[in-house]
Amino acid sequence: MKSRSAPPQRQRFYVLDAKNRPVEVFDRNEWSRWMAENELIFRRTLLEESGVTVTTRFRGVADASTGESALFVTRIAGMEARDQNESYGASTLVEALERHECIVQKILRMLTGR
Repeated sequence: MKSRSAPPQRQRFYVLDAKNRPVEVFDRNEWSRWMAENELIFRRTLLEESGVTVTTRFRGVADASTGESALFVTRIAGMEARDQNESYGASTLVEALERHECIVQKILRMLTGR
């Protein structure tokens, strides 16, 4: 009889260490518990007059099939044109926070016409 191999996982799960660096975990329950017990949002900027919000958070999931490791995501919400409400992935917190700041500055320039 031929033994069956386990199907490959489609997702890889990560938590953050004490220095906010991603660490892969192999137990989905452990990951789920960690995600529920920890603050996942690192920065949220609300541009009150326009109603635009830029949020950067840890998502903790990577797509194993593509090798993509966008563990952090920065999302724009509340833009007047729906196609401007975008999401940007990053593999490190530093990269995500830099992108967050660039996006906020770009939106401010757009809103003020500068």
